[in-house]
Amino acid sequence: MTVENQEGPRYILGTIIALMILLFAVSKCNAQALKPQVDTISCNVNCIDKYIEEKTSTGKMRYYAVYNDTKSDMSELIPVSQTVMSYIKLCSENNIRPSLGIKLKNGQISSLVRYKQRYVRRR
Repeated sequence: MTVENQEGPRYILGTIIALMILLFAVSKCNAQALKPQVDTISCNVNCIDKYIEEKTSTGKMRYYAVYNDTKSDMSELIPVSQTVMSYIKLCSENNIRPSLGIKLKNGQISSLVRYKQRYVRRR
């Protein structure tokens, strides 16, 4: 009796199919990595009570906005960048109401930003 070689076309085809299934499963697992979802909502400027300037231990200035919205039952201390703070000061000097938005990252308040609403003109 002679022993035949078991590495025929079926064995090679089965190996290729198994490797393709494994490769597909690995690529699906890597594709499910969560990306932070950033969203911006319009901010009611009338609900901002005041702006706070705080100096850190390194001497850098940090700015915060005290936001109290009684309609949506929200009271927050929102971080404001230096450029947005200069925009707010410039608007107040010229008696212009600033257009601001609240930036959300994964549903959590991240910061106060300049926000221009897009108006769609329908004909």
